[in-house]
Amino acid sequence: MILSDLTTQTSLSKWISLTLAAVLLLVGIWLAVGQWTLPLDDPALVESTPGQLSLWVAGQTADSRPESPLAIMAKWTGADGVLSEEAALARARAVLGLLALVAVGLTVVTLSHLYRQSGRSRIVTIWLLLSYIALLLNVAVEGERPYGSLTLAGLALCLIILIFAPGHFSDIYGFLIVIASILVFWELYKALGAATGNSLPLTDFPWKLPHWQNIAEQLLQPARRNGPFLLIRILGEAAFITWLEAITGFIVGSLLGFGLGTLFAHSPLLERGLLPYVVASQTVPIIAIAPMIVAFLGQGWLPVAVISAYLTFFPVTVNTLRGLLSPPPLKLELMHSYAASRADILWKLRVPSALPYIFTALKVSATASVVGAIVGELPSSRSDGLAAAILRASGNYAAEPEKLWAAIIMATLVGIAFFTIVSLVERRVLRGMMA
Repeated sequence: MILSDLTTQTSLSKWISLTLAAVLLLVGIWLAVGQWTLPLDDPALVESTPGQLSLWVAGQTADSRPESPLAIMAKWTGADGVLSEEAALARARAVLGLLALVAVGLTVVTLSHLYRQSGRSRIVTIWLLLSYIALLLNVAVEGERPYGSLTLAGLALCLIILIFAPGHFSDIYGFLIVIASILVFWELYKALGAATGNSLPLTDFPWKLPHWQNIAEQLLQPARRNGPFLLIRILGEAAFITWLEAITGFIVGSLLGFGLGTLFAHSPLLERGLLPYVVASQTVPIIAIAPMIVAFLGQGWLPVAVISAYLTFFPVTVNTLRGLLSPPPLKLELMHSYAASRADILWKLRVPSALPYIFTALKVSATASVVGAIVGELPSSRSDGLAAAILRASGNYAAEPEKLWAAIIMATLVGIAFFTIVSLVERRVLRGMMA
């Protein structure tokens, strides 16, 4: 009876997923045909992300010495070195069409895996999900044509198929699913707000919840009107500067935290005397002491790194202390019976036992160091970091909310990248110890 129920449940899940995938295939074909046949003057093409980018590139080719690599490449292929708006929009239409064709092809592959109940069905569906995320960030969402709604429907269908598809996926695939779910919920909530007369919270003004396509489009627009550099390049350079400040503070703060944790682990007197002050240091708002640090050290990268280290050292100190005290007493007694010195016990027993605790603290500190660097850039008057970019965008939020969201997303990506690097190092180090 149980085996029969499992077979029935599997069969039902299979046919539900196949039906949804078939509907998704029709959605993809509709999108592909629609994108390939868009007139060059259609707002659905002109207002799309590739459309806006292509128009900017066409304008840049009229400059005798364009600075953008995209404009330089376009000059090589344009008539007399100048790319016309019609030719640029034709290329944008091809990009949108190719994105839709990729989604159609991945849908066919997904159908095949779902029909065979392959163990890779979920992984293939994740790739299909990524193609629809790309479409959502590129297809114009506003206008008379339904392509934005079709893309959102396709993304929602991918998420539902993942529920019924067999197979497993790693943590990074789960992260992508969460991102896609946020995108779908955001756009559906915005559409529901418009349908109810903007009576829902955060939907009374359009700048409170901008479309994600508009945010992606803003990243591929000039930072200044008709300027030579795209916003993504400006934010990328600012993110790199902030990351350098953050990693400096991270290294200094981690070394300080490890040193204090080691000192407290070997001296209970110092732990009882100094640990309360270490804890108390974190109760002072960073925004209050940041101007003092800048006043003491002057403007530049040094006070920013110090502020970043200030947020970094505490979790490393506490977790290092906890980890160094974690070895069982029997192991400590065994080391003492071999007449091991304090240094031997520290590096051969305590530190290996503390590594999981230390890496946990380092992952927390990695993101905290980025926050500290951004906060520290404000009183230090740095004009080339992410804090300055966020400050400039916030001053014009009501008119161009997408720029502030783009800056926030870039800051988030810096933190995620830093966290990922530490996680990869942790995996490598702990795997080497267990081997």
